Amino acid sequence: MVKFLFVISFLCCCSGIVFAQNHDENRAVWQKPTPTFSQEFDWLKLTSDEWLKGDIISMYDDELEFDSDEFGIKFFDWEDVSELRSRFDQQIRLSDGKIVQGFLIVKNGQVILISGGTEQKFPLSDLLSITSAADTRNDLWSAKVGLGVDVNQGNSNQLDYLITVEAQRRTPINRLRADFIFNYSESSNDEESNVTVNTRRFNSYFDWFYSANIFFRVIEYENFSDLQQNIKERHSLGTSLGYHVMNNKRIEWDFTVGPSYQSTRYHADAGGESDESAALSLSTLFEYQISSKIDYTLDYQMEFVSKESGARSHHFKTGFEFEFIDDLEIDLLFFLDRIAEPVTTISQDTPEPNDYRLVFSVAYQF
Repeated sequence: MVKFLFVISFLCCCSGIVFAQNHDENRAVWQKPTPTFSQEFDWLKLTSDEWLKGDIISMYDDELEFDSDEFGIKFFDWEDVSELRSRFDQQIRLSDGKIVQGFLIVKNGQVILISGGTEQKFPLSDLLSITSAADTRNDLWSAKVGLGVDVNQGNSNQLDYLITVEAQRRTPINRLRADFIFNYSESSNDEESNVTVNTRRFNSYFDWFYSANIFFRVIEYENFSDLQQNIKERHSLGTSLGYHVMNNKRIEWDFTVGPSYQSTRYHADAGGESDESAALSLSTLFEYQISSKIDYTLDYQMEFVSKESGARSHHFKTGFEFEFIDDLEIDLLFFLDRIAEPVTTISQDTPEPNDYRLVFSVAYQF
């Protein structure tokens, strides 16, 4: 009986093995599907074998900025990138200063550009930067508009508001930036109203990148007005040499120094004429992305001018930007404007050298 059961068990096992082998032979071997690249998107493949669709924003200092259709703007090191494909022509800058453009593929440690049916290949190690080659594309531009308002009513009425605008256009070889700040404060009662703050500052510059660290601020212009400092209008025009201390996905830190020319008209002074002066300008801009939701900015500018024009003028801005809904953010900013020797008005009331402001505002970035 025992032998009979053993024989039956042996036959069942053999039948199961034969069935499994026949089943495996009939089952198709799974293969990784070949992705279909929609021309509506740029495509990024990670070393984890994941594909992301979206937009190539830019690449500087070996940091690729990619706007994923699903996950938003992300930064990637090349060591995490397996493949990159563009849907539009891209401009790339190489370590020897050469700039070329075309349909872009990055794969297997090589940069491939296809333009007019011609294919060019470069080592990935020679790549300095990537930006869109289409001048009309919005990806070349970034902008931000902020508004802070404080309204008080009762025995006296008080209105305070601050408007800030920032815009920047960047390519592999140059950068154009403009900033505008307008701060106004007015108090009133039944008898009269009084403007306590009326300050306007517009600053713009054009940079040309000579190398990965050195750039020339070809031209910089500033228009400034401050009622409390007795400045009706001040124009500054100059040029300077700049240096990137750091420039990566989290930190951008620049220094500039150079000569400039300053012309100032006052609301009222003893002579009633404008002052003109040669100047030496110094500036630094430090921007730090603390996290995906929090940014820190420090912007400082100083000009050495003649004593008649105030000796030294300073503009300092620092603060935090908190993103809370998509492209909306809350800004907490501190401003300091200082003129070492303010010009005395006709009434001989010398303005205070320092003006401080601490401002909360809501901004939209696009």
